[in-house]
Formats: sequence, structure tokens, C-alpha cells
Amino acid sequence: MPKNQRIIRRRGASKGKSAFAINTRSIFIFFCLLLISLFIALCHSHYTLLRTNNNSNSNNEILNSESSKKSMNDNQIIIKKSAPEKEMKPVEESKKVQKKESGNNPDCYSTIVSIPRPPWQERHMIEPPKGPIVLVCCETTKGVLNIAVHPTWAPLGADRFLNMVTTGYFSSKVALFRCLRNFLCQFGLAGDPDLNKPYKSMKDDPPWLPLGPDHRSNSVGVKRFPKGYLAYAGAGPNSRSNQLIVALSDNGRLAGGSPWEVPWGEVVGDISMRTLNQFYTGYGDKGPSQGMLHREGSSEAVANDYPLLDYITECHVVEDERISDKHNV
Repeated sequence: MPKNQRIIRRRGASKGKSAFAINTRSIFIFFCLLLISLFIALCHSHYTLLRTNNNSNSNNEILNSESSKKSMNDNQIIIKKSAPEKEMKPVEESKKVQKKESGNNPDCYSTIVSIPRPPWQERHMIEPPKGPIVLVCCETTKGVLNIAVHPTWAPLGADRFLNMVTTGYFSSKVALFRCLRNFLCQFGLAGDPDLNKPYKSMKDDPPWLPLGPDHRSNSVGVKRFPKGYLAYAGAGPNSRSNQLIVALSDNGRLAGGSPWEVPWGEVVGDISMRTLNQFYTGYGDKGPSQGMLHREGSSEAVANDYPLLDYITECHVVEDERISDKHNV
């Protein structure tokens, strides 16, 4: 082979190797660039994701902060709205307590003039003895009893009751221990047994109602002892002490001959009549015995054995017409 040809071939072979080397480097560079591009893309994606999360968390914090502020504002509004009610309530309760302590229950008549006075023919069997009135208000477990005490009806009986009122006797919690449906309630034994001791038997007042079975009602049907009349319980002549009765309905038999049943006062007004209707009569004659009340008064044992028993918790004089200046007592 000619020398020139061999040189040519060698040069051609060298050229082929050079081309192959160039192609290999290109591929390597390409892959490197590709990897770098992928790495950059991944980094960018990761950065974008982190930024998105941060923005989301930031937004949530802002929303939570705004929600918290709104909640706080709402609570402040509620407190501002409710605060006056919370402040007013104790004042109102305080006023109620003061009224009770000062004897100013709104259901009590404030003056004798305010007592309803129907024509005597509608209320009484006969015209009662005229004279001054002493207005008393008693509070019970079922409501108020406004009582018109008539000293001219039964001077001794009226005076003893008023003495019990003015000495705070009824504040000892006096049980209505014998209440018979549509008949009467008997009461008067003190909640503190020691308070019974001063009240001994006294003389009877002369009767002012007609006696006997022929006078149980008048010609227009008004019975001798109407609902709300008050008298004493007794066990014979001159036996009145500190036990009282009040009529729960109109009755023609009471005060018909028993000298202790002379009326000395009456419950007045619709509110008081409703109170009479509310007294519990379920125990009847089987309530606490007089002996138990004499020994224990209104004790815890009595309350446990007779949980539905009613009581008079306080009485006070509102006005006394016998006093010339008519000031409240």
C-alpha cells in the first residue's frame, strides 16, 4: 500500500475516535445539565410549597386572631348588657328584705281606709257593734292575711290578740296545726314553747251574735260565722288562752252557744281570702298534737313529720284607729 494511503487511513481512524469522544462528553454534559435542571426544579417546587404553607399558616393565625378578637368583643358586649341586670338584682332583693323587715309587704293594706267595706248586710248576719278598727297584717307560708280587729266586738279577745302581735309572738313561726276543709283552721301555739307561758285563761266576752240553732243564718242566707271570722278555741267557759280559729268557709254552727267562740275580728280582702283557700287541710285532725307543740313548738321533728303544714311567720299592726293621730305602729 502506498505510504500516503496509510497516512490517510490513520488520520481517518483518529478522526473517528475524536468524534466518539466528543459525543460522549456531550452526553455527559447533557445529563449533568438535566440533573441540575431537575435539582433546580425540585428546589423551586419545595420552596414554593414551603412558602404556600407559611402563607396558609399566617392566614390562619390572622383569622384566629380576628376570631379571638371578635369572640372577646362579643363577650364584652354580653357582659356589658348583662352587667346592669346583675347589679340590679341584689338591689331588688335587698328592697324585698327591707320591706319584709319593716312590715311593708305589698299585699298588706297600708291604711284602714283601703279595706274593702261592703254593706254589712252582705257580710254579716246582723249589724256588728260599731267602733274603731285595728288593722293587722300577718304573713303566712301561703300568703298574706289582712285582719280587721274589732275591739268593740270582743274587747278581751281583741286585746289579747293585739298583745300577741305587738310582742312578736307570731314571729316564732306559729303552726296552723288543725285545718279542716271547708270548716276552720286552729292555730296559736307558739313556735317557741316558752312564749306560751304568759297566756293564761281569761274571761269570756259577752256574745253579740244571736245564739242557738234557730239563728244559723238570717233571712237572706248570710250565716252566723262567715268565712274569715276569727275567734278563740276553748274547752269550756272562761277557757280562752292563746289558741285561735279562723273560718275557711261560711258556717252557721260556730258562735251559736260556745262562749269562747265570740268573734273579735275578721280577715278582709280578696288576697287574704285566697290565702285561706291555700292552707293545707290534708292532715285534718291528724296533724301535730297540741301536746307535741306545747313541748317542742315548731321543731324540726314537727317539720319532718308534717312537711305540708302551714305557718304564720309574722304579724304587725299597720294602723290603729284608737290612736288619735293614727300613726302607724
